[in-house]
Amino acid sequence: MANPKPIDLETLRLSGIAKGLISSISDIDDRNFLARGLQSVPVPLQSRMARKYIDRYNQKKAGSQYRANTWLRRTIARLKPRFGVLFSITQNMPLPWHILSSIEKTKKHAGTLAMECVQIALDVSEEHQRLSYEKIVRLTYEAVAEHAKSFGVNVPFYNMREDDLPPACFEIALLKMHCDKWWARQLKTLRKQFLELLEIATGQVGKDLYHDKKSKKPKRRGISPYSSKQAQREFSFAQASGRQFLEMMELQSSDGDVIDLIEAVKSGMANPANRRNELMLRIRETEELADEMGYVAMFYTITCPARFHANANTWDGSTPKDAQNYLTTTWARARSKLNRRGLKYFGVRVVEPHADGCPHWHMMLFMPKNKLQEINAILRWYFIQEDKTELYDRYGPELTRAKVFNKFVDINTHGTHIKTVEACVKYRAHTEKTHLFKLYKQKRSAWGFAKKKANEVAIQRNKEEAEKAKAENREPKKFKAKNHKAPTKFYRTFSPRFDAVKLDKSKGSAAAYIAKYISKNIDGYMLTDHVDAETGENLQEQANPVLAWASTWNIRQFQFQGSPSVTVYRELRRMRTAVKDEVIEPIRHAADTANWKDYVKLQGGMCIGRAANFKSMYEDTPMGNDYAEVVRRIKGVVTNIDYKAVLTRLFNNVHNVTDATSLKTRLIEWTRQLKGTAEKIAAKASTNVGAADLSWSSGNNCTPIAVGSSAELLLDMVGSSKNALDDLIKDLNSGKRIVTNGQIYQIRDGQLQVLDDAAQLKHEKHLAIEATAKTNSLKDGRWLVTDEDWSKAREFIAQVYKYAEVDGRTTLISTQNNNGLITIGDWDLATLVKQGSVSAISDNDWWALDMMA
Repeated sequence: MANPKPIDLETLRLSGIAKGLISSISDIDDRNFLARGLQSVPVPLQSRMARKYIDRYNQKKAGSQYRANTWLRRTIARLKPRFGVLFSITQNMPLPWHILSSIEKTKKHAGTLAMECVQIALDVSEEHQRLSYEKIVRLTYEAVAEHAKSFGVNVPFYNMREDDLPPACFEIALLKMHCDKWWARQLKTLRKQFLELLEIATGQVGKDLYHDKKSKKPKRRGISPYSSKQAQREFSFAQASGRQFLEMMELQSSDGDVIDLIEAVKSGMANPANRRNELMLRIRETEELADEMGYVAMFYTITCPARFHANANTWDGSTPKDAQNYLTTTWARARSKLNRRGLKYFGVRVVEPHADGCPHWHMMLFMPKNKLQEINAILRWYFIQEDKTELYDRYGPELTRAKVFNKFVDINTHGTHIKTVEACVKYRAHTEKTHLFKLYKQKRSAWGFAKKKANEVAIQRNKEEAEKAKAENREPKKFKAKNHKAPTKFYRTFSPRFDAVKLDKSKGSAAAYIAKYISKNIDGYMLTDHVDAETGENLQEQANPVLAWASTWNIRQFQFQGSPSVTVYRELRRMRTAVKDEVIEPIRHAADTANWKDYVKLQGGMCIGRAANFKSMYEDTPMGNDYAEVVRRIKGVVTNIDYKAVLTRLFNNVHNVTDATSLKTRLIEWTRQLKGTAEKIAAKASTNVGAADLSWSSGNNCTPIAVGSSAELLLDMVGSSKNALDDLIKDLNSGKRIVTNGQIYQIRDGQLQVLDDAAQLKHEKHLAIEATAKTNSLKDGRWLVTDEDWSKAREFIAQVYKYAEVDGRTTLISTQNNNGLITIGDWDLATLVKQGSVSAISDNDWWALDMMA
């Protein structure tokens, strides 16, 4: 036999990395076998499969080459049926493979995309420079958004009607798309999900359990359930990196208190134990409320059609996120139907993955007993509509046959007569359903015989007891037949897409029933002896893959239905001491004592929705971030006295609050900083400051303090005793600027600094604008500062300082009365001009305006 010739790799469709790996094999047969096998695989997968092949091929064990070739042959055979899906996925790759495969390259590419968006914006604005500003902004947004959407990112306001959006929305979106940090966050999620989709498509996620004869234990063939090993590694790395960051930081309050950031996180809902405890508390007391209301519990299991399951032959390449969107959209439609029919329900929903990564829902819902069938029918109808035929096809293919039957036929409106006709009808014979029905009949027959025998035994025992009681002259006991539960038809046309089970209180509580699903999806607490039905493994070992799955696809795992806001509950728990407000104190006390049931009642009960008695109180900050968005920060709790809410509570005959009051729960501002910063600042404040220690640069707008003790400088500055020194240092260390004797002092990077004249003037203008804007927007005791308020305040303060500038001053003067001659100050003059009481005065003589008393 002639020696085989090596295949020319340049003639094959191979990636550069794959060619290099193939060339490293010396055996020509193995080299050609690997080259032919890889060319049928999508290019982004070739280098990966080649590396795995080389790792197996180079093992220092007997038969390693044979095992490597066997692995490649089986892998390609397993992927061959879904090559179409694989090619579709790789063709829709958002970025080139050499970028997506590297975290650093993906992050670096964010800057390139941001610059591309900036260039597009410049080109569009230059092309349409004669149009109005609003039209230019709209056209620029459309062009940049289309470019960004081609990479698969979520563009702000993209799915909203552009005609209804103000120009500010377009400006915010453009600022985001011009920012490399925004692109880095988007690409990070995009990369993570695309790589996981490839892992799912190549069969690296799923159930692959087998029994090892040697160890007599279940093992896996390198395949991970729920999420891939790569996703789990990245999730574990992110967790460790996040924890390391938390351990490096500390929090300093406005009162000067310092705590470790990691301890603050452990005390919140980010702690899995706290999260699990709160969920179980809410579920348990929700069940108690349902019992008081006479509601029954239903447990639903809802899954997606086969096209969303990667282990199905009909999988179309949909991601777990697509499957979750299908479930949420369908649930929204079903929920709207329930609301239109006035059907009330409440409970909790848990989302968890199948072994192949496709999500499914477990819902525990409480509802009125007389509405149970109606709610079940509505939910079932909505969740089996899509691809309904596949549910019937589970019981075999659809066939047709001829059937003879009688039909009523009209005769010219004089009556009817019966006519025998023959027609083709559809049926499913010799299918799984037929087999299941035969089994059901057998069980039914066995149950009938058992029931008959139990009745006969009971009758015989009652006869014997009657004779015995008559002889003993007493009342006879009555024996009942042993109760045998009738078998149910365990096949359903809507299973396994939709399954509904009514919970039996005698067998356990609803909270205990769903506790396994809660714990499995958080930390696997107390699940050592439980086996996962999906994988056959211990449930406690499944926590990390499930968390990695939820993190990768950004899927919300738990959601309560019909419950009042838990945000209000958590805000009220911040106040550990009683308050004097008689309206808020009862619900604060209920939240503080973890009494969820009383909290719900004081909110107005279950299903109260947006008509709840209390809601979160927010403070809006215009242009509060780098993208000029309005930033809303929660500050406390306020009563909901909207007339619609009050009428709704009155109509439902529940606890109703009509007094307007509020409770501020966030009284202290916290600043995040590197651990040890507070200690260093305090140490520097108590030591002498030399000339070499002081800040001195051309761009910091500050001049250094003279050499000497910082304590002496502060004493000279405020002209007070040393008793006030501690308070002053405390204010400076917290980041505040101290204004005294016409100077502004601050501490930056541990150094005492005084702002120069220009910086002081800028700071004074900023404070004046802020005070004016807030004063003009004060309504009902709250600040509701709008963009218009800020704009008017800036114009007003600019006019005030203009009068001082014309007079050659940098400081403002106030209205003065000198021996009956009233001199109008800068503030009052600007106010008079604004009100129209006086006309605008020329720059040369405005200061001469005097008014006689």
